Amino acid sequence: MRICIVPTMFPKFKGDYYGPFVFNEAKKLAQKGFEVHVVTPHNEGAVYEEIIDKIYVHRFKWLEPKPFKALVYFKGLKDNIRLITYFISMFYKLFKINRKHNIQLMHAHSVIPTGFIAAVVSKLMGIPLFTTAHGMDVYNFQQYSLFRRIMIFSFNASFKSLAVSKDLVNSMEILGVKKDKIVHLINAVDREKFRPSKDRSVRNEYGIREDEILILFVGYLDDFKGIYETIDAFLDLCKNNYNIKLIMVGEGPKEEELKQRISKSDLEDVVIFTGDISPDIINKYYQSADIFVLPSHVKGVPVVVIEAMACGVPVVVSNTEIINDGINGFLVPNNKYVLSRKLEILIKDKDLRDKFSTESLKTIDEKFNIDKKVEKLIELYKKAL
Repeated sequence: MRICIVPTMFPKFKGDYYGPFVFNEAKKLAQKGFEVHVVTPHNEGAVYEEIIDKIYVHRFKWLEPKPFKALVYFKGLKDNIRLITYFISMFYKLFKINRKHNIQLMHAHSVIPTGFIAAVVSKLMGIPLFTTAHGMDVYNFQQYSLFRRIMIFSFNASFKSLAVSKDLVNSMEILGVKKDKIVHLINAVDREKFRPSKDRSVRNEYGIREDEILILFVGYLDDFKGIYETIDAFLDLCKNNYNIKLIMVGEGPKEEELKQRISKSDLEDVVIFTGDISPDIINKYYQSADIFVLPSHVKGVPVVVIEAMACGVPVVVSNTEIINDGINGFLVPNNKYVLSRKLEILIKDKDLRDKFSTESLKTIDEKFNIDKKVEKLIELYKKAL
């Protein structure tokens, strides 16, 4: 089967950690013998055509922003012009790749803008389409009449519209997407890679002692990920002289501002910014951590939370439906004081950390195996053909 995957987020080069959920899914499909093509926007420093782990990657030209920023944060006339070039260039590239490689099925990730363009191409070329909603692509646009119409068209033009969370299923039904079009298919994780381990390489690299409690954040460094709550809660904990350190994995537009805040508090020695980390070694960061934190403002099931849980790391998170508060983690509001209190409880109570770890592993084994997810996808693909 020849499949064309159309994401907004995909690694800009081998080892990049941008859009790992799409990459891992595509990689599994390629390993199972599918011919997988990916049509995705070009970003500065990337090549336009390459093969990554048997995946044929085709990047299209457009007026990309410099420095890079996520599409959801495009504002103003210049960004709108960039988006117009994005739409036009993506349409022609997608049409060209589908025709050149005789693509049998398309799968778009994010309904705006990729799902809409893919839906138009699907109608013109008669190629079955799947569209996966990931959260922000729906939540950020559902209040606008024009975008609601675009989303409804895109979802209903798809053979199936996939939602990664129950909340997204409800939002799509409220929008007016046909119920028989919607499939709840959650994100998943590679259990061979993301598993409990006493890896200490990251601790050794950053000089973190065995008796220090390591708190880990992994995500895009912007306010919607709860970065300010994370930093402020940690700074509050430092007042009590706990034996703790914080690692912030990722990059984003607020990175320098966060570093300045840490510098003013004279805590550069206990807060570590790593930048982007290769997906080849990101599991080692989870396996070195004692607690994972992500007070995200966006509802859904973030891949990084699943990865942390699969590595047996107790989690403190917001807006995540897979957490049963007090059973397999702490579910907190977007409030730095509550976050600080829950982190403090886990710092003091190793038995509770062990309990959360055990329950998290049960949750992952029951619901989030990537091989099971890909098998389900393949079943749906076959029905479409």
